[in-house]
Amino acid sequence: MTVAPTDPGSDAVDDHPPEAVDVLVIGGGPAGLSAATWVGRYQRSTLLVDAGCQRNLAAQRIHGMLGTGPTTPAEFYADVDEGLREYPTVRRLGGVVTDLVRRSDDRFVARIAPGATTDGGDENPVTVTARRIILATGVRDRLPDLAGIDDHYGVDVHHCPACDGLTAAGRRIIVLGVGAHVPAYASELLDWASEVVIVTESDSDPAFDDDQRAACAEHDIEVIDGVARELVGAPGQLEGVRLADGRVIAGSKVFFSYAHHPTNELATSLGCELDDEGGLTVNAMQLTSVDGVYAAGDIVTGLQLVPIAVGTGAAAGVACATSLRGHATAECVPDPAPPTRNFTRPDN
Repeated sequence: MTVAPTDPGSDAVDDHPPEAVDVLVIGGGPAGLSAATWVGRYQRSTLLVDAGCQRNLAAQRIHGMLGTGPTTPAEFYADVDEGLREYPTVRRLGGVVTDLVRRSDDRFVARIAPGATTDGGDENPVTVTARRIILATGVRDRLPDLAGIDDHYGVDVHHCPACDGLTAAGRRIIVLGVGAHVPAYASELLDWASEVVIVTESDSDPAFDDDQRAACAEHDIEVIDGVARELVGAPGQLEGVRLADGRVIAGSKVFFSYAHHPTNELATSLGCELDDEGGLTVNAMQLTSVDGVYAAGDIVTGLQLVPIAVGTGAAAGVACATSLRGHATAECVPDPAPPTRNFTRPDN
């Protein structure tokens, strides 16, 4: 997932984080960056912790962002990084939050392993306390077990029809996946593809029943029982997928849907309520079931698109910042506004 948004050589990354902040944002993808930007606009002391493993870094382009044409993830993150530097109260740290607990005084304590890697690197951990938490930890995708996947992923192998379906317009698409949801997933691609063929990833998938096969046939979606083993052709010139039995299924694009797992370990450690898919339940202001903990982006079940992550991140950032009215903050920040509850409506 090409150029990490938190380059250890960048002055956007803080090697010496503060011991206490108003808001701790966990996750440096579109949602987390948007949240940090808006908390910064409210002049609240903020630390954003970024492991540098955003799921869209493998994509060739980010599409559908108003005001910009298709842009590479590296360009997108560089532009956001430049904008974030305008807010002196926002600091960034490359690393992983390994533990997060809530104290009796309602402040949160995070243990952070520095280093922009998924294991936190080898540096000594640091501890930061915060009044509020914004979780933007996203999801982890299960990738196909295919020879050549590292070179093709993001080029002609994709997981998101809404994100990359238009790039497959008029093409024959191979769908890989396991489970009862696969036919519905494949049908989404009919909005763009000239042909769709499903490889069941099994010689006989019991979750793929006769009714589903009949529905696929009704929509001219071919179903092939077999296990995909190798991508055939160079990246950008995909010819098809070779199965375990040697057959080659022709196609110039592959979309896959196995499973993606919400990165919800920190949320569950705090007692945040989860939905049936493992995503965090939130209200209209992105507040979770735990007071003081907000969530945004793919960790909240729904459409997983960059524009939506940016929007939910903005909502979480604003709600989080305004919830702190009346609370003292860092010395570099102007005195806070009086708490809203102290205002009374004049008698008419």
